[in-house]
Amino acid sequence: MLHLKRQLPYRPTERMNVVSYPIRDIVMEAKREEAKGKKMIYLNIGDPPQYGFEPFKVIADRVKSALDENWKGYAPSEGDEEFRKTVAKIEKCRPEDVFAVAGLTEGIDFFFHSFIGFGEKVLLPNPVYPLYLSKAKQFEGESVFYRHDEEGQIDVANLAKKIEGAKAMVIINPNNPLGSVYSEKNLSEVVKLCAEYDVPIFYDGSYDQLILEGKQVDFRKVARDKIPFMYGSSLSKDFSYTGARLGWVTFHGDKWSEVKNAFFLLCNQRLSVNWEYQKAAAAAMVHPSFPAYIADMKAKLIERRDTFVRMARKLPLSFPVPKGAFYAFMKIETSKWRKDVQFVRAALKEGGVFVPGSGFGRQEDGVYFRSTFLPEPHIIEEAFAKIKRIL
Repeated sequence: MLHLKRQLPYRPTERMNVVSYPIRDIVMEAKREEAKGKKMIYLNIGDPPQYGFEPFKVIADRVKSALDENWKGYAPSEGDEEFRKTVAKIEKCRPEDVFAVAGLTEGIDFFFHSFIGFGEKVLLPNPVYPLYLSKAKQFEGESVFYRHDEEGQIDVANLAKKIEGAKAMVIINPNNPLGSVYSEKNLSEVVKLCAEYDVPIFYDGSYDQLILEGKQVDFRKVARDKIPFMYGSSLSKDFSYTGARLGWVTFHGDKWSEVKNAFFLLCNQRLSVNWEYQKAAAAAMVHPSFPAYIADMKAKLIERRDTFVRMARKLPLSFPVPKGAFYAFMKIETSKWRKDVQFVRAALKEGGVFVPGSGFGRQEDGVYFRSTFLPEPHIIEEAFAKIKRIL
């Protein structure tokens, strides 16, 4: 007699229990409200095309011409030769130090996969872009958080208390979610401290062209010959082409031979990144019209940021005025709300979609939420009218 073994329900591995992305997770609840006929204003995600920002046109034009060319196969796993040479020229490194990734998201994944081992300490900013939290948990590293001062600069004294024994430090500049821009002095002090303790840096430069106030600091010049570092960026923010899913990671310094080999193997196992977008990126990065494109984007962002700040200051909210990127990290200065998730869900009922501050790390001094200021001014005004009712 044939005995069939009872099939147990499929369950994902325990590793999946630590996978989260609160910026998009909140959308599921928003869609349920939208299905009831409620108009929603989405201020949760930094997606410029969603708010009327056109991607840099050179990219689409070059993609079209690339598709008319003969090559339709896989690109080299580590990246198209022309693309790597172009990035290397900008980054002042060698082409073999450049890796094409499917958005900087994949570059962050590869960084943790190849460099952070079980229980090894990685220094993260607080607040921090949620993907870094998730990846540190997935690869079983120990997340240790460094603070910012009231101006949004890295608190070097606080960092000095936590740096000993760290495997690496992550810097996001301009910072997501604070919108702060680190000064050259601040970054130089951080580099000096990391050099003293031999702690390499993963530098996330996703928004490094979008400096709305102050001087754009080239971290590569600050850190070069002082500390090994990895530098990452993408087409998503500076070029407003989030759907392209093309990023790059470059290696600087002499520490990286084993990690670069691991990156190469990881690139091999996912085959390649879209060839036509690599050709387009190589053209876009050095195109003479790109500075004018960035200037126009920054002018629009400043107008929207100023509207956002003006409206927010009418409410019991405090935050450092964003000087870069397109986010603000808001502290609720009223005792009405004890938990950020409760506030965010109440905002959903009014039609405003925000991200709870706890999604960016534990905030021990109050209740926070993150908002983007990408929408046009009249939409920002409408959004604040909604949350005024619950604050």
